[in-house]
Amino acid sequence: MAEVNRRDFLKAAGVGAAGLSVAAAGSYWNSYHEGQSAFSMQGQEHRQGHEYFNREPFRVDKVTPFSWEVIGPDLPDNHSVGGIHRIDMRWYYGERFKSAGHAVAGSNPAVGYDLTKGDLDCMPNTWPSNGLAGLSTFYQKYYDLYPMMVDVDKEYKYDWLPQLVERFKASIDSRASFNANEGLIAMARSEAQRAVPVSSITTPPEENDWSGVSARRAVFESPELASQLIKRMAADLGATFVGVTPLNKGWVAYSHAPLGGLGGGTGGRGFGLNTPIKIPEWWDNAILVTGTMSWDVNAGDPNYGDSWTGYNISSQIAQQMVKFLKYLGYPARWHSPFGGYDFPVPGIAAECGMGEIGRTSNCLAPDFGGNVRPAVITTSLPLAADKPVDFNLAEFCSRCKLCAQVCPTQAISYADQPDFEIYGLRRFCTNLAKCRDGWNLGAGPMGCRACISVCPWTKKNTWVHRFVREVLSHDATGTSQNVAIWAERTLYPKNYADDLNPPNYKGVYEPPKWITTNEYVSSFVNTPMGVK
Repeated sequence: MAEVNRRDFLKAAGVGAAGLSVAAAGSYWNSYHEGQSAFSMQGQEHRQGHEYFNREPFRVDKVTPFSWEVIGPDLPDNHSVGGIHRIDMRWYYGERFKSAGHAVAGSNPAVGYDLTKGDLDCMPNTWPSNGLAGLSTFYQKYYDLYPMMVDVDKEYKYDWLPQLVERFKASIDSRASFNANEGLIAMARSEAQRAVPVSSITTPPEENDWSGVSARRAVFESPELASQLIKRMAADLGATFVGVTPLNKGWVAYSHAPLGGLGGGTGGRGFGLNTPIKIPEWWDNAILVTGTMSWDVNAGDPNYGDSWTGYNISSQIAQQMVKFLKYLGYPARWHSPFGGYDFPVPGIAAECGMGEIGRTSNCLAPDFGGNVRPAVITTSLPLAADKPVDFNLAEFCSRCKLCAQVCPTQAISYADQPDFEIYGLRRFCTNLAKCRDGWNLGAGPMGCRACISVCPWTKKNTWVHRFVREVLSHDATGTSQNVAIWAERTLYPKNYADDLNPPNYKGVYEPPKWITTNEYVSSFVNTPMGVK
């Protein structure tokens, strides 16, 4: 091959020195701007704050009535804020569901009930002949406030629990066998996700929130710029979504309880147990951060998937953001899956525009569906708030009902519209006791996320799914919703209800091969401990 010198090459290319300069400048300009794209930073896409679903056209001034409708009334003694009843965890766990105290934490051989502790619930073993008048003063007060819970609790106590306990006892061996064999890799992955510990909060806000706060405070040019920085920093730490909203004090729990729920497992997060929570005056704003759980693994829920991925991501980001805020001179406190909460999160997620509350009582995002495990940071830093969104979830949820059909314990409402009234709100009913039982009944890693897996909004970021999301979000007629629901039922084979329970232990969808044990493991031998 003949050698071509530089001058001959430039002549052949039809450019001189000036042309080459122009070409180089143009190349540099294009390369520089292409390099600004999040997609050019391989493996770092979400850390640039990029969101592929544009929420701005769907912003509204107020959370949609489909998410919830405040109906009040206000309760005395600071039990309510703006008609929303602050959840008294003494009601929720401390008395109504003492069965929560029987739940065994951990996943080997299976999450479940300690059957040596006797009765799983403190309601009378038979319903009193004189009805509510035959109950304790505690129950009478509770059901007077929330009469729709009477039938829910009676069905749970007298119809559901007896057969659940029998099913649980009968499946102990089969669940242990699943976890030791077919589910081994899923279990090992779950343990790996838990390997890096995340701190819990054990001191009250006046101590915890201010500990380590810099004596010199950074004053921002504007709340808008402060929010911009907060979102960019959270994205840099790994958050796929960040939202800001003034903290709605109605969501703050009235108390923590010793038997579980919110901060109960960590000694009340410094507030104490069975003690009314005084809301700190510096809890002005709530910053919601979230990552996603593994898309492939969660398709195999409930027996192959787990929540630890999402728990880790959001808990770590929340703690890091607290450190960041304190360094800038502002008090901050995290509320996270591993660190405990002082309030339920779905309402905050809806108010900051992550999504809308769906049939499952979770906040469903237009880009992630339910595949999120959010954490929240409370702080006094002045921030510009995000508005809620309305992306036509009401039209979709009222027709779909796949989550109700797939639920292993049938804990989700089939109603066409929100019709359940509790805690001063009208919303869909999820039987949370049955939902918790679904976590305990299955095999594999901790918990059940079948409703998240089956939700048609829980789809990966492909051009087809982006197109469908945009169409569904703009179409208020219901036509596209019907087509999408038909496609979901027809094109995506799935398992329902009892198929997910013992002895079948299936996932909503077939689990990915890479997490199926028999794809890799041929047999088991005793480990030669201390040898190699």
